[in-house]
Amino acid sequence: MTLRTDKVARAFDASTHVNNLTTLIKHTCGLIAAHAVLNLVHAVVPDSARGRSLRINAALPASCAAAMTVLFATAPQPREVADPLTEYAGSWQITAYGTVFLAYLTTALVSGCRLCWKWGRQPGSGRTGLGLKIVCAGLLLGIAYAVHRAVALLLRAAGADPLSRRADEALSDFFLYGSLVLLVIGTSLPASRRLHAWVTAHRDLLQLYPLWHDLTEAAPVVRLHAPHSRLAEALDPRRTRDRLYRRTIEIRDAAMVLSDHASADLRAEAERHVASHGLVGAQATVAAEACWLRQAQIARLRGDPPEGTHLPPASGGRDLASEIQALTQLARAYRSKPALTFARHP
Repeated sequence: MTLRTDKVARAFDASTHVNNLTTLIKHTCGLIAAHAVLNLVHAVVPDSARGRSLRINAALPASCAAAMTVLFATAPQPREVADPLTEYAGSWQITAYGTVFLAYLTTALVSGCRLCWKWGRQPGSGRTGLGLKIVCAGLLLGIAYAVHRAVALLLRAAGADPLSRRADEALSDFFLYGSLVLLVIGTSLPASRRLHAWVTAHRDLLQLYPLWHDLTEAAPVVRLHAPHSRLAEALDPRRTRDRLYRRTIEIRDAAMVLSDHASADLRAEAERHVASHGLVGAQATVAAEACWLRQAQIARLRGDPPEGTHLPPASGGRDLASEIQALTQLARAYRSKPALTFARHP
């Protein structure tokens, strides 16, 4: 696409002293791209859904590229032009060159389109199936582009030119860019689930940071690594799920250590305190835990001797998802007004 830009193409060709060399490079890239899309579709689609669809070996696009190179080198091209297939349509070498390119492109796109449509309609294919349907639509536009270019090439070789050059370029660009946009969307869609999972995990990681930092500051022995700032955590996209899993463990371990500083009287006082704020049920249980955790954190940082005993958490989950939900609720309660006022006046 960069080489399609007229100024870039002219500058590149001038530097190599070969007229229209960027055209050969663009079309060779087109062969590689079509072969790559076909390989992607074959990798995604199960064997049972492939049927008799053509699997193109890498030798075929390589042979086409070699033939195009020979035809391009032997074709008379006395000057730099925007589109050799249009300007030199009377040359049999250019006509053969374009025919080889468009024939391979059409064959690859038709094969990929059949595979995408067959598998995309399968029940239970989910986002992969939807992505393949969008890829199929992109390949159909690609086929329309190839057919349009082939018809225009043959008509010009025969001396006919039914469309103006501007109309021909506009139609060609519509098919080409439309195909590319749909291919990018379709091949990216199956990855959106993982992207959503990563975004959710990264958000949870940052939401739990204040609670984790406060509790592990009082019980640093539970930390596996030295703490980083919240900004550094936000800017680090690596191993997000592993870090989140470790964070939940360290929060629970720190809470277990701090429970030594939460006597039965302190816990009872925390329950009365949250009840005075109108909290009941599970909400009150979480808020009370947040209250005594705040007070226990302060006591441990002061160096007060332990008063209580290790107790299991008042709230928690049976798996990572429910545990994150429980800890997120605890983190909100830890920053709530009841917890803040209880830490000042237990």
